[in-house]
Amino acid sequence: MNIKEFELNLPSTNYKDSHFISILRPWINVGNVGHHAISRLVKIFNLEEIGKLKSPSKYYDMTRYRPELLSENGERKIRIPNTIIFGNKNQSEPNIFLLYLLEPHNFAEDFNLAIVDLIKNLGGKRYISIGGMFDSVPHTKPLPVTGSYKGWIPPEPLNETLKNKSNYTGPTSMTSQLSQILHNELLLETLSLMVHIPLYVKLEDDFLATSRLLESLSHIYKFSKDFPERKKGENQYIEIHKNLQNNSQVNEMIKQFEIQASEKEEIDLSPEIENFLKDLEDN
Repeated sequence: MNIKEFELNLPSTNYKDSHFISILRPWINVGNVGHHAISRLVKIFNLEEIGKLKSPSKYYDMTRYRPELLSENGERKIRIPNTIIFGNKNQSEPNIFLLYLLEPHNFAEDFNLAIVDLIKNLGGKRYISIGGMFDSVPHTKPLPVTGSYKGWIPPEPLNETLKNKSNYTGPTSMTSQLSQILHNELLLETLSLMVHIPLYVKLEDDFLATSRLLESLSHIYKFSKDFPERKKGENQYIEIHKNLQNNSQVNEMIKQFEIQASEKEEIDLSPEIENFLKDLEDN
């Protein structure tokens, strides 16, 4: 079965009140938090890959997202970068689909319309986007999760958490328009969840930040918080704390971040710390 730009392995399109949870790579995927969150949700909801773009090279520059040559059971195969859809072929309550979005290089407007059309045809009711970004937050306090919602009120305590909105302004992705389009044109309930990661913590796989996103979603979908990412993440941050004990420059920065977190307002960093952060960014 095809829905315009997507080929889907589903018995029919007779879905309604479906929920969609999306991530976007490589944008807002610091520490691979989106990737790991989707991987865990596939297992929690017992989902499988059910679709992808028919012609990914329409949207992606394959010299930037490189295809991979793999060997499976002695057979050589090429894995082509793509946007992947996960779902359940047997309808349930609610129907949950996961969108593993790869950010487009070309025809971004068409890409957005293709996602909107997919969600419309699968009876979309709610759209949730999740991700992670670096921020001036300390590793010594719970990693904050910010976001916004429209068309509904998330359950407590999540709705209280999301009163602390992100003040981020700057570069973004064309796919950031999706929530607005889906709410304004299809009247979907929308929610964004962004975990803020200490900008001096440079983990390829940040499991504590991943667990913060999963915890937030657990308040909505009532699944157990006993997932392995939590313990992995706690161990990672224990090691980070140990390694930073003798770094006076970083510890001074952390103290200022702790004050900022306690007062929930911006503070001016010293020139030395500003230069240190710039060096981190450059490297």
